[in-house]
Amino acid sequence: MLTLSKPLSAARTQAYHKEEFTNARENYYSEGDHICGEWHGKLATQWGLAGEVGEEHFGRLAHGQHPITGEQLVRYQTAREYVSGRGKTVRAMEHRAAWDATFSAPKSVSLTALVGGDDRVRQAHRESVKVALDEMEKYVQTRMGGNHPAETTGQWIAASFEHDSARPVNLTETQNGQSRALSPYELFRSLEYTTAIYRSELALRLKEQGYDMERGKSGQPEIRGYTQEYLDASSPRSRQIQAYLEEQGFRSSGAAHIAAYHTRDDKLPAITHEAMQLKHRELAAHFGQQAEQVIRAAEVRHIEEQSREQKFQSIESALTYAQEKNLKRHAVMDERELMRDTLKHSMGEAGFADVREQFENRVQSGDLIQVENRSPSRLFTTQEMIGYERNNIAQMRAGQNRHEPMVSSETWREVEEKHAHLSASQCAAVEQIVSSPDKIMGLEGVAGAGKIASLAAVRDAAEQGGYQVRGLAPTSRAAHTLAESGIESETLYRHLHRREQPEHGEKRLYILDEASLAITKQMNEFLDRLRGEDRVLLVGDSRQHDDVEAGRPYQQLQEAGIEIARLDEIVRQKDPALEEAVEQLACGDVFRAIDNLDRQGRVQEIVGRDERLSKIASDYAREPQGTLVISPDNESRRELNGLIHREMQERGNVSWNEHELRVLDSRQEMTGADRQWAGQYEEGDVVRYTRGSRVLGIEPGEYARVESVDTKENLVSIERENGEHHTYNPQRLRGAAVYQETERAFSEGDRVQFTAPSKDLHVANRQLGIVAKINDTGDVQIRTDSGREVAFNIREHPHLDYGYAMTSHSSQGQTAERALIHVDTGQSELLIN
Repeated sequence: MLTLSKPLSAARTQAYHKEEFTNARENYYSEGDHICGEWHGKLATQWGLAGEVGEEHFGRLAHGQHPITGEQLVRYQTAREYVSGRGKTVRAMEHRAAWDATFSAPKSVSLTALVGGDDRVRQAHRESVKVALDEMEKYVQTRMGGNHPAETTGQWIAASFEHDSARPVNLTETQNGQSRALSPYELFRSLEYTTAIYRSELALRLKEQGYDMERGKSGQPEIRGYTQEYLDASSPRSRQIQAYLEEQGFRSSGAAHIAAYHTRDDKLPAITHEAMQLKHRELAAHFGQQAEQVIRAAEVRHIEEQSREQKFQSIESALTYAQEKNLKRHAVMDERELMRDTLKHSMGEAGFADVREQFENRVQSGDLIQVENRSPSRLFTTQEMIGYERNNIAQMRAGQNRHEPMVSSETWREVEEKHAHLSASQCAAVEQIVSSPDKIMGLEGVAGAGKIASLAAVRDAAEQGGYQVRGLAPTSRAAHTLAESGIESETLYRHLHRREQPEHGEKRLYILDEASLAITKQMNEFLDRLRGEDRVLLVGDSRQHDDVEAGRPYQQLQEAGIEIARLDEIVRQKDPALEEAVEQLACGDVFRAIDNLDRQGRVQEIVGRDERLSKIASDYAREPQGTLVISPDNESRRELNGLIHREMQERGNVSWNEHELRVLDSRQEMTGADRQWAGQYEEGDVVRYTRGSRVLGIEPGEYARVESVDTKENLVSIERENGEHHTYNPQRLRGAAVYQETERAFSEGDRVQFTAPSKDLHVANRQLGIVAKINDTGDVQIRTDSGREVAFNIREHPHLDYGYAMTSHSSQGQTAERALIHVDTGQSELLIN
C-alpha cells in the first residue's frame, strides 16, 4: 500500500535522512550500520544523480537548491508569525521540502523476506516499487502561483530507500526548464492507482517464484502459509492499538478507529538492531518457523506457466469489470480508476505492462472514447453512455411547446389566493411551472428558498387541472421529505421496477426531487416510460452533489436548454449577515463567502486533528438541539460520532448505561459490478437479498453470512439464517446488499439514524431520531424527528447508527438550525471542493 504524508519542512526532511536512514538502530532488519538510498526520477537523470543518495546532495534539495551546484532553484521560506489585518496571529509554514511516500509491503511478504531471509522476495518488492514510481511520476505537477492552474511536468527527483519507503523531494521542472515546487494534488489522486500497480507487480513476481498467493482483507497480495495469530503478533502497530483499547476500556469497532488515530504518531520504544533480530527469531520459533516452511514449499512448488490466451482472457475480464464498475459511478471515467480496478481484478494473473497494452487496444478499437480535459490523466466514456445522454436531451427537446398549460389563468388565481403565504419569488416560480407548454421542465432552488411550500402549491394547481401528482426521489429519505408537501412519493428505483399499468387516458405530473442525484441511465429509463399527457418537473440544485453513480443528467438538460423556474430568494436564514454568506455560496462565490464567514467568527482553524475533532464534539454537546455535524468521509464521521457520544455522556445528555448491539455497517465501496465478483466479498460479510432467489429458495429481504469465497471460480459460499448452506456465482444473482457486522454502544438519549429504509417500520434511509428506550436484548424505541415512536428489536432491523455526524452526501436535503462542518485540508483533498 502507498501512503503520502503532509508536506515536510526542510529540517524534518533532513532529519529523515540523518536519523532514520543512516542510523541503523531505526532499521530493525538491516545488517550494517548504513542504509543506502537510491536516486530516482527524470530530474535525477538530468542532473547526473545516480546510485547512492549522498547527504550533501539530499540536504541541498531539501532547501530548494540544485544538488550539484547549490544554486537556489525555488524560493526558500522560513517559518514566521505575523498578525493579520483582522488581528489574528498567523504562522506561515516553513519551506515545503518534500513528501514522504511510503510503500508498505504486506505482512506475510515482509516476514518471508526479512525473517525467512529470502532475498528474491526483497528483490520482487524493490522492482515492484520502481514500476509503480515510474508510473506515478507521470502525474507530477508544479504550482504556478496566483490563480494559474498547475502545470503537468511529468518529472521529479526522488530518493528511494529500501528501508520501506520512497521519499520524493519537493522539486519538479516546468516545460521551459524552470525548477519549481511540486504540487501534490494529482499525486494524492494517484495513490490508489499506484498502490494497485505495486500490488499487481508484487503478486505476479512472487507467484512466479513459487509462492502460493491469496488476496488479503484489504485487497493486498499475501503469501499463504502464515497463521493469523503469527501475523498479528508480528505487528507492533496492531498491538499498540489493542493496548490503547484495553487501557481506555473500549470494546466497539468504532473505538478501534479512535484508537488508531490516538496512537498513530506514537514512537515504538527505541530498540537495537540485535534486540529486534532476537525478538523476531524468538517469535518465529514460538510459532513453528512458519517463514522457513513457506519458503521450502515455494522452492518445490510446480509453477504452471500461463498461456498467452489465458492471460488475455484474464485481462479482458478485468477490463470489462472495471468499465462496468466505473460506469456505475461516473459517466466519464478517469484512466487511473479504470487501470486501478483492472489491476485489482487481475492481480497475480498479469503484470502492469500487459494490462496497459490491452487497455490501449480498447482505446484504439473505440470501446473507450477519450474526452477532452485539462487533467494529466486521460478521461474516457463509452458509446452507450453517450447514447443515454443524447436520448435524454432529445426527449426534453421533443416535448417543448407541445402542451397546453396545466391550469387556466382563473384556476391559477384561485390557487394563488389559497397560498397567499408564498413570497413573490415563490409565486413567480409556481406560475411559470403550471403555465408552461413543455412536457419536461426544471425547478432550480437554492437551499433555504422554500421549495416544499412551493411544491405544495404546484400540487394543488395540477390536481385542479386534472393531473394525478406523483412524487419521485433518488433516495428514500428525499421521498419521505417530498411527501411532507402532501405529494404521494416513492423512490425512483421502486417506480422503475414496478410493472407498467395499461394506459387509461390519465394525466400525470411527476415531480422528481433531488434531481441532481439521479443517474443518467435511470433518467433515460424514466423519460422513456412517459406517456402522451404525462408532464415532468425536475427539482434540484445543480450546485449540490451529483450522485455518486454515473452522470449528471439534470445539469446536462439545463445546458441543453430545458425551461427552468428559479427559487433564488432565501427565506430560511433570519440572520442578515449569515444570509449574505449563504447567498454567496448559492451563487458559487466560495472565496467571498468563506471570507465573510471568517469575519463573522464562524471559521476556526485547528491544526491538530485530535484537538479539532474534540472541539467539534464539545461544540456539539454544548448546543445539541438542532445541530448537525458534517464530515466528508466515513472514517472521520465514525470517529466524530464516537467522540460526541462520549461528550454527551460527560454532560449528562446521554445515559452512561450503554448497550452493545450488533448492527450492520454497509460496505458502501461495493458497486453493482463489485457485487458480481466473488473476490470483493469477505468471510463474515452479511448479505441481504432484496429480490430473493427462486433457484436458491431465498426470500426477498432474507439475510445470509459469507462463509468462504473462491475467486478463481467466482463462487461465494453462504450460510442462511435457517442453517442451510449454498454456493453460487454472484453474477447470476442480482439485488444483493453487502454489510459488515459490527458493535455499537447505544444509550438512552443518543441521537441515531436509520441506515436502511423499512416498509414495516415506515422509516426512510437516514431518518433521524432519539433513543427513548433500549435494553441488552436489543429492544429499541426511537422517537423520530417527525414525532413518531418507532419500536423494534435490533435483530429485525439491524440498520442503525449514531446520528450526530453525517457525510456531506448523506446530509444533502437535511435541515438543521446549526451545522458544524469538519474540513480536513490535509486528508480531505479529494472530498472538499
